Amino acid sequence: MKNAAYLFISFLFLLSPFLVKAQPFVDIVNMNAQVFGIKYKDSSRANSLATTYNGSVFIPKKFVNDNMFLFRLSGEVVQLGKLEPYENLYAFGASVGFQFVSKSKNWKAAVVAMPKLSSDLRDNISKNDFQFGGTTLFNYVANDTSLKIKFGLYYNRECFGNFFVPLAGIDWKVNKRLSVYGILPNNMRVEYKICRNFYTGIGYKNYQRSYRLGLNDQNDFVRIKESQAKVFFDFFVWKHALLFADVAYMLKYSLIRYDDQNKNEVHASSVYAPMENNIVFTFGFAYRLRLD
Repeated sequence: MKNAAYLFISFLFLLSPFLVKAQPFVDIVNMNAQVFGIKYKDSSRANSLATTYNGSVFIPKKFVNDNMFLFRLSGEVVQLGKLEPYENLYAFGASVGFQFVSKSKNWKAAVVAMPKLSSDLRDNISKNDFQFGGTTLFNYVANDTSLKIKFGLYYNRECFGNFFVPLAGIDWKVNKRLSVYGILPNNMRVEYKICRNFYTGIGYKNYQRSYRLGLNDQNDFVRIKESQAKVFFDFFVWKHALLFADVAYMLKYSLIRYDDQNKNEVHASSVYAPMENNIVFTFGFAYRLRLD
């Protein structure tokens, strides 16, 4: 069972976790890697490295009335350490939902179920490794279609308990070159189109999740909180084939182990401990369809 899970994860990390986004494009395929140099607040701990691999495949199905079936496979591998053996965390899921469109086309409502497995995979998979959640998102399109307003609610049953996040965002095409889009508190971007193939801008990303540890770690869990301010560069090398890169300052990167029973912080691990802010680099590939 464990070996089969590793093989499945190795495939799925090439297929990012499902994040709610408001944006003028759709990524059918997205693969990326994020590299972050870890400098611990405790000077007695050796500096380390965090590399996160994300991937997703998105399969929409549009119907005659503009209603749409939504399906996404996603995977993540968080690799900690500079030398083997690494401390690895894994997550993968299949998000399934449906988007309903009003007769006037001014309103859209998306309902998405988001089950996933989130674990270090050191033991056989159990019910403790699974998380269940979902998102409801409403979308109002102004008559001139240059402004879309979004609001909704995200929920997930994390290792630390029920996690609810109210959502509010926009997708605003200011002019032919400038766009502002995103959903807070998750993400926001100000994008400028330099030419037909090249986009750049500034952005903000805020994301947290949790992973179950194995029996040797008393079934404790790790909670990651990260927020970053970035400069991004998107370049279409051929039709819809996109190469992208971000350079960001990590405003917060908290990677802490917690006791499963009392939900208290555990600092016994040499890896899961409070750390300083630092620079983070992201690069990747996408098959992207622009909607503007």
